[in-house]
Amino acid sequence: MVTGASGFIGKSLINKLLTLDFEVLAIGREIPSQQKVDSLYWLKANFSIPETYQTEINEFKPEVLIHLAWQDIPDYSLEKSIFNLNQSLSFISYITKIKSCKKILISGSCWEYGKIYGECHNSDRVYPTDFFSISKHSLHLMTEIMSNQKSIKFGWFRLFFVYGPGQRSESLIPSILNNLKKGQAPNIRTPLNANDFVFVDDVADAFSKAVSVNFPSGVYNLGSGRSTSVLEVFRIAEKVALGSESLTAELESTIKSSQAEVDFWANIQDAKASLDWQPTTSLTDGIKQTQHWINGQ
Repeated sequence: MVTGASGFIGKSLINKLLTLDFEVLAIGREIPSQQKVDSLYWLKANFSIPETYQTEINEFKPEVLIHLAWQDIPDYSLEKSIFNLNQSLSFISYITKIKSCKKILISGSCWEYGKIYGECHNSDRVYPTDFFSISKHSLHLMTEIMSNQKSIKFGWFRLFFVYGPGQRSESLIPSILNNLKKGQAPNIRTPLNANDFVFVDDVADAFSKAVSVNFPSGVYNLGSGRSTSVLEVFRIAEKVALGSESLTAELESTIKSSQAEVDFWANIQDAKASLDWQPTTSLTDGIKQTQHWINGQ
């Protein structure tokens, strides 16, 4: 069972699970007009109203919950964070009472670390600094307790900077590509800042592997394992979209500071060891696929 199934990561994950012949109950606030395709079943549900989902879920008898839902991103306000936290806790509390459920996998955030420099190990102490990351961390701790009480295996997946087809147009890489499509450079204020970019299909692959393998409950980082500056992302995107680097050179010439304000990345050794997972899509190939999606819209 997948929540947030009609979202950016959810769509990629559903496709991956279906290729592996899993029977999937996909839950979303909006669902496709075609509600059943082979072993895929769609359910339109409102987590604030249990009557919209409990009967169908009881009949489905899920063995694994993958919880991606987090409503109205990028609204990270206190009100929206508390709303999402309470909805998620209520829903997961209900799921843990279903005897068929053996695994719970939830998407967390790299912002839980509260770190802006260096490598992030999943064993690091976290220092969430905003409403969103505090709410995610609270969900992690509460679900861990509920899962332990019911002997349910629990995986908390801290996602780094996921990109790819279907991402919001305001996000960095789609924004860059949309501007390059017009032959212009976007307004990039911090070109030296560096983040860990991971392709959406690689993230979906990690969740799908966790469905099948017997992994230790705990935290797993999902990233590329390296940081890439915004300037370098722009350089790759320009090469892909325009076959040139002239706009990148113009941007580079305006850089006055030689110091990045942000530069952190994921240590993914535990995901490699326990999930037999590592990302396989290079940043160049991922940007190419994202460009094809944008051009096809």
